[in-house]
Amino acid sequence: MSDIDAVAGMYNIIVSGERESAEYRVPVEEFVTKLKNRDLPDEICVAGLEEVLTEDEDLRDQLVSAMRQEMDYLNSQRPLPAIQFVVDGDIQGAGDSFDVEIDDEFHSLEPIFGRQIKKRDSGWLVAPFRV
Repeated sequence: MSDIDAVAGMYNIIVSGERESAEYRVPVEEFVTKLKNRDLPDEICVAGLEEVLTEDEDLRDQLVSAMRQEMDYLNSQRPLPAIQFVVDGDIQGAGDSFDVEIDDEFHSLEPIFGRQIKKRDSGWLVAPFRV
């Protein structure tokens, strides 16, 4: 593993520019395709989560569906993959609930990553593959 801010075996949600991201970066659509095809590298950074949170419900549904269908596959990989989702916005937390502030609006991460999101560090959240 390189020195990226990611916990292998979990989804890592990081704030753009605040944390070290993987060099291999793909848009959400390509990540969904790679996940469905079971063609993921050991480290990957997924960009464009803001669009999924703010406007593209169809893509959000595709992402969540692929994440749910492939969670056992992800958990069986050796080494476990380090998957980052980079967001261009501020992460706000209240208790166990986390939102991303994008253009002065708050968008919950729970519909995508489930209820088990935890704060790892400033600008860095983690969620298990089992969403």
